[in-house]
Amino acid sequence: MRTLLALAALLAAALVVPPARAAGGFKARGFFLPDGAVKVDEDRYRLPQTWEDSVRWYRTVYPPTKYPRSTLRNNSGIRAIHIENRTAGSEWEGANLYETPKGEVRVFVLAREEPKPRAGK
Repeated sequence: MRTLLALAALLAAALVVPPARAAGGFKARGFFLPDGAVKVDEDRYRLPQTWEDSVRWYRTVYPPTKYPRSTLRNNSGIRAIHIENRTAGSEWEGANLYETPKGEVRVFVLAREEPKPRAGK
């Protein structure tokens, strides 16, 4: 019986692993990127997945209940969403996930601005 309880405890602990670590990848400004992502410019990365796979991956890594999403509107028909980070003290404020006209999926990580010091009297 103790062996079964110990095994159950180990399995429960394994399920508590944060989804981002279970999904693989690396970080840019603290924001997770999937394996195979390539830096193309400052805070901009090309992802190896399709749009649908990228959206699915980010739903797992950053659950919409904790990291709200909004659709970015534009006239060119490019699909784009914004992932908001409400976690205080993190390096990234948000990220824009978008698909280029060529079908490439990219991420732009928005750095959190440092609070400006107040002028003292």
